Amino acid sequence: MEWQQTLEELKTVDLNNLAAAPYSAKVVGAGLSCVLLLVLGYWFFIRGQITEDNQLRHQEQVLKQQFVHERTEADDLPAYEQQMKKMKALFGGLLQELPDTTHMPEFVTEVTRAGKSTGLKFVLLKPEGEVPKDFYALLPIRLTVAGTYGQLGRFVGDIAALPRIVTLGDVKIAAKKGDLLTMSMTARTYRYLKHRVVRK
Repeated sequence: MEWQQTLEELKTVDLNNLAAAPYSAKVVGAGLSCVLLLVLGYWFFIRGQITEDNQLRHQEQVLKQQFVHERTEADDLPAYEQQMKKMKALFGGLLQELPDTTHMPEFVTEVTRAGKSTGLKFVLLKPEGEVPKDFYALLPIRLTVAGTYGQLGRFVGDIAALPRIVTLGDVKIAAKKGDLLTMSMTARTYRYLKHRVVRK
């Protein structure tokens, strides 16, 4: 067969004298050389370009996603700015409700008046030291009052209606004789510290 003859001819080829090799051996050698060149070309040139192309395509996708994300944030920026303006206005309004000087005597008087107007009996009324925070200070009063359930409810309502910000914490209610209850709590009001720097 021809391929067997070609193999035999290839075995007899003298590498030092390729010009004298049979035609079929030259064709096979040329074919092998082309295949070898293609393999080497792919290995040293094309493979690297394919890898680089894949990396660039991946980078392009990442940049597109980043662009879409930043574009979305840019579109939402006016809404954020409006929210910031509203928050600043709200914050400014809350600051106006905080006095910038200590009014502990007035605060004690207001709490006492609220308790007595509802018929409560004060068991404890103890102003505590001022507690400075970032831009405000806490002014706490520990107190214990005794009265009926309705009186306690009206007292809490009157405290909430005071013309200053007041919070009630550490509330504990215990039963006494009959329908009387005792309520212990800490009432806190606040004052604005103008010269304190808010920590970020």
